[in-house]
Amino acid sequence: MERISEEKINEIRNSADIVNIISDYIPLKLQGKNYFGICPFHDDHTPSMSVSKDRQLFKCFVCGKGGNVFTFVQNYENISFLEAVKKVADKVGIPLDFTPIKKVDSKFKEDYEIMEFATKIFQNNLNSKEGVKAKEYLLKRNITDDIIKEFQIGFALDNKTYLYNVLKKKNYDINKLDDLGLISKDGIDAHDKFINRIMIPLTNLDGSTVGFTGRIFNGEDLAKYINTKETAIYKKGNLLFNYYNAKKYIRESKSAILVEGNMDAIRMYSSGCKNTLALMGTAITKEQVEILKKLRVPIFLMLDNDAAGELATINVGDLLTHASVNVKVIRLKGAKDPDEYIVKFGEKAFQDVIKSPLSYFDYKLEYLKQNKDLSNTNELVSYIKDVLKMIDSADNLTKEITLKKISEEYNLDYEMLKSEITFKEEVKQPIVVPNQVVKKDKYQICVNYILYYLMSDAKYLKIFNSKLGFLKNPEERNLITEIEYYIKNHDNKINLADFLSYAENDDKIRDLVHNICGVVDVQDLDDNIFLDYIKAIDNLMHLDNMKKIKDKIHTETDINEQLKDINKQIAMQKKMLEKKKEV
Repeated sequence: MERISEEKINEIRNSADIVNIISDYIPLKLQGKNYFGICPFHDDHTPSMSVSKDRQLFKCFVCGKGGNVFTFVQNYENISFLEAVKKVADKVGIPLDFTPIKKVDSKFKEDYEIMEFATKIFQNNLNSKEGVKAKEYLLKRNITDDIIKEFQIGFALDNKTYLYNVLKKKNYDINKLDDLGLISKDGIDAHDKFINRIMIPLTNLDGSTVGFTGRIFNGEDLAKYINTKETAIYKKGNLLFNYYNAKKYIRESKSAILVEGNMDAIRMYSSGCKNTLALMGTAITKEQVEILKKLRVPIFLMLDNDAAGELATINVGDLLTHASVNVKVIRLKGAKDPDEYIVKFGEKAFQDVIKSPLSYFDYKLEYLKQNKDLSNTNELVSYIKDVLKMIDSADNLTKEITLKKISEEYNLDYEMLKSEITFKEEVKQPIVVPNQVVKKDKYQICVNYILYYLMSDAKYLKIFNSKLGFLKNPEERNLITEIEYYIKNHDNKINLADFLSYAENDDKIRDLVHNICGVVDVQDLDDNIFLDYIKAIDNLMHLDNMKKIKDKIHTETDINEQLKDINKQIAMQKKMLEKKKEV
């Protein structure tokens, strides 16, 4: 992973007022000395997220999400930590020369290496004399050289063993090539999986090639598309085509367009709609729903203009709205898909259509009317029942508006319609103290607070070392070691906002720090409260040791060892009594 120096990260954080940055994303209102807003990380209805200008930290009192300015941007925009640093740097006007490097799971390092190498081979083929016709086909469809380069589009030669022979010379294992879906084994023989096709790389969410779509281009009577089979690194339902390229433009436009096929996405991208993603089919998985939800933007459904596409729009729309995603619908009249529409009517007409989407709710109301004669009483009743069923899980305002609309449109009694559904009683969302959300033992609660204090001010490390100096769990001790190292190398100073950035260098430390921040809420550091936690931990560990000695006495068979343990027990009891007298 490309690095940005810690000094640069701290310079950016210290130049960025967390209140100003978060205000770019959600409205904040000053209440007392802190700012509050609706938390974007859970289904929040009351302002439960606090932002501290003094400490440059944010914290939600319901879901527990918290951190510094980089943490907020990272989670809100669903980007990496370093991408968040770059984003904040841009906002505060600090030049930062940084290009994110694609993440690669070390377990599958060779798999990704092979797929990247195959991508380059296909690209070279497209620019060779054998690839002239395929290149001409792409250019005729207005897929320019720039788009070809950006999507790394290539060509599989009309040769059954070309790719296999090239990869074999690189000493790649034939079984691995078969597992990755690049070749097909036939006994001791093998041949290329993709032959005489335009090759479109399929990338994961981090931009690494994990598979391919091979498309015919010369009208042969073959399957139009061949896709890579499911592999260890390619799970179709876990990705969206063009996600890696489009996410920047999705954030800029604050919207995403979802289409069926990757050629539609490429065509739209080349026409200026760079915020386009593709499902590579009509079905949507729960993993893809979660990816779209994390984008936190309206999703415009632009699926094919046929019966299958209409049904898919309903299925996808229902799943997304159930996940609290804002869904809109764009239907293309006079063409089957975006690619055909752009060819027939031009890019300007296409852009005009995009500017006038339907809300998913209105689209579904119209969809339910299809193939129904609403002048027929039975079919009207059927339609009204479908609508009532549709709005049953909606919010009260949507129910109210829909019922009034149906009442007026079909001259039906509003109260009668209202009696057919249940209006939810509006209940204010309770504020939940984070450490009550997950029940923890007393030891863990005290430890979390102690570690929080240690990360917030260097003076607490001195108190900890003089009064206690030890915690029983290895991960807690590792964190204290990191805190000591940090303080030693930062002029004997520490603050939580900067330490959160420092913790990003180690996954285990980062996860522990974020977990502590999620369950601990401290508005003002207090020496006496910190000492209370220290005493509580000391007492708990003492009791734990007493129990271990007691258990050992009962199970010990050697009388001499048993006497030694009894003496230890007496000494520990005396020590405990002395501590109580001191208090």
